Amino acid sequence: MLCAAAAQARISVLDHVDVTHAEGYSTVRLYMNVPMQVKRFAPERSGDFIRIFVEPVATLGAEADVLFGDETIQWSADEEVPLTEISYESSGFATAIVNLQFEEEVEFEIPPSPDLRQIAITVRHKGAAVPDVREPVMRGGEAGAAARTFSYAINLASSMQPFTAAELPELDILQVYRVYTTEFQKDGKPWSRLRLGFFSSKEEAEQVLQQIGPYFPGAWLTRVSPEEREESAATAMDGSTARVSARRAEPAPPPEPSPAARVGGRVTASELEKMGEVMAEAERLMTDKDYDGAIRLYTKVLDYPENASSRDALEYLGLARERKGQLAQAKAAYDSYLERYPEGEGADRVKQRLAGLVTATKAPKGKLQAAKGRETTGAEWDVFGGFSQFYRRDENTSQLNEDEKLTTVTQSSLSSDLDITGRLKTGDYELRTRFAGGYLYDFLNSGEDSETTVSSLYFDATNRNNRLAMRLGRQSRSTGGVLGRFDGLLLDVPLTRKLSMAATTGFPVDSSRDGFDSSQYFYGVNFELEDFLEGWDASAFYIEQKADTILDRRAVGGELRYFDVNRSFFTLVDYDIFYQIVNTAQLLGNWTTASKTTFNIVLDYRNSPILTTSNALQGALNPNDNITPLTTIEEMLVFFTQDELFQFAQDRTATARLGTLGVSRPITEKLQVSGDVTLSKLSDTVSSGGVAVVPGTDNEFYYNLQLIGSNLLKEGDVTIIGLRFIDATTSDTTSLSLNTRYPVTRDFRVNPRFRVDFRKNDDNTEQFIYRPSARLTYSIKRRFRLEGELGGEWSDREIVAGSSKSKSWFVNLGYRADF
Repeated sequence: MLCAAAAQARISVLDHVDVTHAEGYSTVRLYMNVPMQVKRFAPERSGDFIRIFVEPVATLGAEADVLFGDETIQWSADEEVPLTEISYESSGFATAIVNLQFEEEVEFEIPPSPDLRQIAITVRHKGAAVPDVREPVMRGGEAGAAARTFSYAINLASSMQPFTAAELPELDILQVYRVYTTEFQKDGKPWSRLRLGFFSSKEEAEQVLQQIGPYFPGAWLTRVSPEEREESAATAMDGSTARVSARRAEPAPPPEPSPAARVGGRVTASELEKMGEVMAEAERLMTDKDYDGAIRLYTKVLDYPENASSRDALEYLGLARERKGQLAQAKAAYDSYLERYPEGEGADRVKQRLAGLVTATKAPKGKLQAAKGRETTGAEWDVFGGFSQFYRRDENTSQLNEDEKLTTVTQSSLSSDLDITGRLKTGDYELRTRFAGGYLYDFLNSGEDSETTVSSLYFDATNRNNRLAMRLGRQSRSTGGVLGRFDGLLLDVPLTRKLSMAATTGFPVDSSRDGFDSSQYFYGVNFELEDFLEGWDASAFYIEQKADTILDRRAVGGELRYFDVNRSFFTLVDYDIFYQIVNTAQLLGNWTTASKTTFNIVLDYRNSPILTTSNALQGALNPNDNITPLTTIEEMLVFFTQDELFQFAQDRTATARLGTLGVSRPITEKLQVSGDVTLSKLSDTVSSGGVAVVPGTDNEFYYNLQLIGSNLLKEGDVTIIGLRFIDATTSDTTSLSLNTRYPVTRDFRVNPRFRVDFRKNDDNTEQFIYRPSARLTYSIKRRFRLEGELGGEWSDREIVAGSSKSKSWFVNLGYRADF
């Protein structure tokens, strides 16, 4: 599976997390250094623990094996967002999960993201409504019918008197959809509304509205809440015998201008007067936080030729969409405003709002994003993060013969990790500094093999008004041709509203265990074009890297991205113009149907590892003794020419091909099913310079099927049952896994897991492997918790002469403290 010929440890998957607050809700934004395709998540709408199943897209400097492992970002919980931790875990292909841990149950939404390097989670404040950022699922018709999304309804009429079925007109269309009533207060008096629903798109609803217009002249289109959809079954009407009386014609909105009334491209005086009423009503709806209604009215005003209300209507249309959480549409409205009205007080306001949107919605690009906490006019300083310590012990026992066993302690260590972020907001500037690293003490060798790690250590500054940004220090990046983690500088400079340039330079860092090393350095430039067509973004880069005294890499390439709420597309190309070879070519597609069935495809061709001259170091030995390793390019140049090194680098580089097709679908609100099929192949390397061939693989097939349940036994539980079959080069493996999480109490949670593998090897041996484990978490007060995990592995391999048995176990105990 796209495994590098030599181990790489160049990139952190998680970059940072930020929280922004709005009226009634907050948005948690997780920024990542590699693209992540969100395949599904559980539970569906509420819980204190969210599992987001993702497929990390191996990019430059991030081979698939580098994306395995665990990472954690700790967060300081508050009353509005009781988030304590975000973690990433992956034990192998198709097993990547992003977990969000909250102190208490929250209601949330996870809308599709136009940026694969960002996941946004909208969290509802207690007792408040949250914007409907995802199309909810509603069951209709007979039991077992397929799920369909509904979000629109038509308000047929309103009255102070209750409606009855006898008043409905004899229309076939009323038999196709549900006719129901709702209640509301107007001027302190109870009113009834007669509505028709539900429609999966605005276009479908508008078509029906045209059909029934002659019978309901005051009808209008509206979006409805999940609660209204659920309650509509109790107030649904059956039958039809007569029309609704004229006295019940809809009086709710004021008369709306009709584009058909235009005269010679001008707006008449009567229309201007009506538009004044519409603008006043829209302002009232904004005050009442009825953003759907306000958006509808502002859009109607903008259907007319330029007039005195157009400027305000366009500005407030953007504001209404921003407050509703429709950030992409808000950005489009603000962009349109600045194109039409580039000067004036309103333009200044819109520029500030647009700058805030760009900062809040785009991927990191080395920028400081919108941070946790409310906006203030003065300076605001905040420090947050966490500290953890864990003791880990691993022990393995092998059966040498019938009477003899060998027990070995393979690990006994104490890891201490700190993740701390300081952030200052003042005026137009946001400043941030972050450290993430730790120290591992090895008890086995009296501390001799202890090591210090630094994953991130940087200073970040952003001017939100003009969108200038910089980041200096140890950081990770997988765009613009950068190969992951590096020590260096990133500058982001806007050229126009849609075009920006990022310049970067620094020294590659192979591992977080490494210190500063200047033997390799790079410099490059990346141009980013946003929304050049509706939904489309693109980027192009040039980068050059040196290793000691010779060229390591010189490449060009870029990304092309498309996004709408149902479809997304991502492609990346990296071409080395020195070696004249494609380093990476990748395509990722995602499509979600109206029934919430999601299809995804990944096609990937790449060099493994990414071709650089430094690849020549793999397996290189001093030719005088064939024992001493050569560890630098300068050492190799003592024995070989530059041209020989260039050839050795190509010989040590394999090519990897991968294709995945997957599908996932909700069965009920509590159950989801997903499956995927993957084909991969890794080529052999070439023998040269005293280094032997590294064999590749045949075509290997991976088949995965998962059933995910949430809230099955108790609110907050999650259960994952997985079945997997691998047809690999040297063995066939069938795996059955169970991963559950159960909240015993609010403070105590258990996570038992079990996996059994049956492996049939090509040497005619068979092997069963059992892997049970359990993780326990107990929270003490608000920001301190104890964690423990115990697990093991038992293997019984049948061979010709008998059997070979082994067993191992591990324990991991510690605590986490947030601040």
